[in-house]
Amino acid sequence: MKRIVLQDLSSQLGCSKTLISMVLNGKGNQYGISQKTQATVMEAISRLNYSPDKFARSLSLSKSNFVGLIISDMSNPFNAGVANAIQESLFKRNYNLMVFSSDENEKKENLLVDSMIKRKSADGLIIASTHKSSEFYDQEKFSDMPVVFIDRVLPLRKANYVVIDNYAGSVEIVNCLTKIGCEKIACFVSTPLHISTTEDRLYGYRNAVYKNGLKRREHFIKTIDSNRIEDDVEKSLRELKEAKELVDAFFLLNSKVCLALLKVLKKAEFSMFAKAQLACFEDMEMFNMIDKKIISISQPIEEIGKNAAEIVLELISGKKYNKSSMVLPTTLIER
Repeated sequence: MKRIVLQDLSSQLGCSKTLISMVLNGKGNQYGISQKTQATVMEAISRLNYSPDKFARSLSLSKSNFVGLIISDMSNPFNAGVANAIQESLFKRNYNLMVFSSDENEKKENLLVDSMIKRKSADGLIIASTHKSSEFYDQEKFSDMPVVFIDRVLPLRKANYVVIDNYAGSVEIVNCLTKIGCEKIACFVSTPLHISTTEDRLYGYRNAVYKNGLKRREHFIKTIDSNRIEDDVEKSLRELKEAKELVDAFFLLNSKVCLALLKVLKKAEFSMFAKAQLACFEDMEMFNMIDKKIISISQPIEEIGKNAAEIVLELISGKKYNKSSMVLPTTLIER
């Protein structure tokens, strides 16, 4: 079989060899290459089994000086921020970063991981897993591969994590809403529902509602399909309207759902919710620029990336961690 060279890859993708080289060298963000384009390049490299000279030389030394990062969604500002923080930390230690997106697809995640292990293209992995169980990562092939999980927790006996306290953040949001007089707090949660971040945030919401003496209304919890966020947000508002529920606050478990709600609330038919307080378990710069005052949770993005990079590099160097679970606190922002 003919060996794939850089020109072949350039022809397949319809982009320049220079752009591909920038992505391969971990300089995509530095030169303004979009996360989507970087993901497309890296996925093509994996699919076509392309091995650049830099990788070929490193394989003979059993070292690539690359770390592979698998996130769930390239378009999520949180993921982009974490990727940048990881890349900055790795660069200081002469390591480069390869970024991939699983698109919340377990099979795609497996393919990406297996490809990097088989080709030895990464010395370590940092993963925001979309798996429902730990079965895949319990396999023997991971015994010698340094892996750090971020954002989401899997029930692995021996694993290293850098996550935030999603439960406490949700409790803080609900406590804040009740303090300002909100009693009917709807909660919009997007799929997938099985990931630990979603489970912990929803658990925090339910417990805080109960501990604040509010009436528990399970029909106030609306599931939003992440593939059709705006449609489901509108559908959920219509359901609340038809039930004549005078919701006085909306708790959105991520920024994409919050942005969709802001857009849908502009429609005249939902004017009954115009004065409802909004709270989001993510913070965005645009929240400081709009008239609607949104309570939010700020996540320690730089700390997540920096700590994940430091742990994976320590593992690569041979340091053994029995299990390092780093749970970072969040910050409530009241506007």
